[in-house]
Amino acid sequence: MREQSTQGQEPAAQNIVHLWREYLRPYKLTLAGAVLGGVIAALSSGFGIPAILQSVFSVIFDGEPLPVYAERLMLLFVRPEELPWLTVWAAAALLPLVVVVRGLSSFVNVYLLSKIGLGVLETIRLKVYRKFQDLSLSFHDRCQRGDLLSRLMQDTQFLQGALVQIANDLIIQPLTLLGALGFLVYKASVSQQFLILLANMLLVGACVIPIRYIGKKMLVRARTVQASQGDLSSTLQENFSSQRDIRAFELEQQQTNLFKNRIRRYIQASISVVRWQSLLTPLIEFVSAVAMAATLFVANMNGMSMGDFASLATAMYLCYEPVKRLGAVHNKAETLKAGLERINEVLHAADDVPEPKTPKSPEEWKGEVEFNNVCFSYQEDAPVMRNIDVRIPAGQVVALVGPSGAGKTTFINLLCRFYDVLSGSVKVDGVDVREMSKRDLLSHIALVSQYPVLFRGSVADNIRIGRPEASDKEVEQAGRMSAVDSFVNETGEGYGRLIGEMGEGLSGGQRQRVSLARAFLKDAPILVLDEATASLDMKSEELIQKEIEKLASGRTTFIIAHRFSTIRMADRILVLEGGRIAADGTHEELMEKSPLYRDLYTKQQMIAEEEGGSSC
Repeated sequence: MREQSTQGQEPAAQNIVHLWREYLRPYKLTLAGAVLGGVIAALSSGFGIPAILQSVFSVIFDGEPLPVYAERLMLLFVRPEELPWLTVWAAAALLPLVVVVRGLSSFVNVYLLSKIGLGVLETIRLKVYRKFQDLSLSFHDRCQRGDLLSRLMQDTQFLQGALVQIANDLIIQPLTLLGALGFLVYKASVSQQFLILLANMLLVGACVIPIRYIGKKMLVRARTVQASQGDLSSTLQENFSSQRDIRAFELEQQQTNLFKNRIRRYIQASISVVRWQSLLTPLIEFVSAVAMAATLFVANMNGMSMGDFASLATAMYLCYEPVKRLGAVHNKAETLKAGLERINEVLHAADDVPEPKTPKSPEEWKGEVEFNNVCFSYQEDAPVMRNIDVRIPAGQVVALVGPSGAGKTTFINLLCRFYDVLSGSVKVDGVDVREMSKRDLLSHIALVSQYPVLFRGSVADNIRIGRPEASDKEVEQAGRMSAVDSFVNETGEGYGRLIGEMGEGLSGGQRQRVSLARAFLKDAPILVLDEATASLDMKSEELIQKEIEKLASGRTTFIIAHRFSTIRMADRILVLEGGRIAADGTHEELMEKSPLYRDLYTKQQMIAEEEGGSSC
């Protein structure tokens, strides 16, 4: 999907600003509260703690009086004669006071930002998930399911955590740095210690070089980590959905080795990220240690008081700690950029089957279908349909037969507009399907596939998928028409009987009847039976066949089947071969004029005789 990224190459900071600007509008007041908490916490740290430490050390160690503001505050609660012996206690109390203020404001900042981050996470996940629903089948064919799952879950989760951390540090750390530098400027102007100020600012600036260098290294490696995480998810998804085949072909060891190789690649990429990430803190701490050593030297040379030294050393530490944290923010932003690229690839992926700007709809839905010189291929230079020209009148039952790969399922995919034709047109009731809204088109087509998908829930819930607004009475009527009631009433649970994941708890024939009930309930003018009985034995097929004939009555019906017993009800048979219509006619006509049809029929007769059934 890399070629579909439209925003992945923006600078990391620009990506973050764009993301927050897009998703933060509903949280303006909450964000304002978080910023206010961050500002108070930053100023309490950067300026408040050094200033308080100077007062505390000066009073306790140098015997100086309390600051005027502190004395006036104390006189509100004590008599003047009590002030001397309370001075030390008051000076000591100033430090926890400022820490409490910083702690409470930091709590407000982190809590509100986390609340915003979770809201943003929900919004992004819903947006990505909705995009998955809108993208064409060709998109899903190209992508690994595990990788898409990784983008939806892991990438968005990482995005949420990174955004909260980055936002927190972007609010607090710059203001802490400015507050500490402001205190250093104040002290330098009072005590004429401009050399310390100059050296400190130069060393702070020098920290930018390793931050930028390491950040570039981090971006490349973060992309590798998240791509390998997607590969891991794909491997797990494929393995969990193929357990029967894995055991049948004794692939357990092969699958274990594959997973081991994938997880080893992920770990190696993660270690590379940690290696570069871990370099930054020691580098900045070394620079801050040099600054502290210089301060000690100057303090010794100039006979600096304990209060001045403590406040200067603290202010200098509070300059380097934000730089270190901002360096981590830069690296986190570069890592975040890799996740943003993967999410943006989905959100900005082009839809291969776009909605028309001004949708059209037939004046009356009858079910007439027309293919005009249709050509199509799933991949370049590999055509699967060539110049298909055919018209199916409304109400006709048409069977599509042919060897595997002849184009039968592709014919249905184009009718349902799961894919768009390369040339020619597909029309329903005189309107090109590309000019219809996809929802309108598919609402008039009922599809019964070989492996019907049933969702966790009740039988009634699964039938109601055919028409969500249907009443319980209509659902039960559809169930009776498809013989669903013959098994739901056995246990006494009726249509409230619960079904497990992917139809667990029902036999193949029962699942197929639920799928047929959906089609009865939908009552669409066009019916598609795509290998609807292929997974059933001959006896089950005979039972289902009666329901299929009732369902097809009065509708334009397309039947794809390998078993010729299923197509005996067809008014017309199209024989496909190599993406072309090789023959067109009734069963009797084709037996006379189509060697391919005759050969397919003969082989199916032999298979039916081996199974002990009849295909006629």
